[in-house]
Amino acid sequence: MGFIPIARTPHTAALMRGELLRYLAELAWAPDAILENKALRWRESGSGDLIVGAGDGPSAVEISLGLDSDGRIATVFAPDRPRSATEPNLPTPWRGHFSDYRLHLDRWLAFAGEVAWEIDGKDEVYWQGIIESWAINSFR
Repeated sequence: MGFIPIARTPHTAALMRGELLRYLAELAWAPDAILENKALRWRESGSGDLIVGAGDGPSAVEISLGLDSDGRIATVFAPDRPRSATEPNLPTPWRGHFSDYRLHLDRWLAFAGEVAWEIDGKDEVYWQGIIESWAINSFR
């Protein structure tokens, strides 16, 4: 609830870019945001992927969404996600994979995913997870 700070990090453009890229990558888990977030900018790439962008000025970002044969998000890619909690931030290729889609509460959701940094030409997975349950909470 914000009473106890967990970390103190200056609000830099690199930090905002990294957080926006993570948000965009997690659209596979937030199908309502795909339809309802009017601040997202969408376009097609020449290779058949979708490009989604957010933010403006130095914090503006775009991420590439690769779709599977059913039109669901299978991969995400950003060529330059800032990598480091402190300066200097290194723009580093960053990618994710989503799978095990299930129809849940009238929404298709990926129940498995992982993300990796590309370091020295090799993907270094730093997070992977499997969703065991998913619910909509209402805070009214």
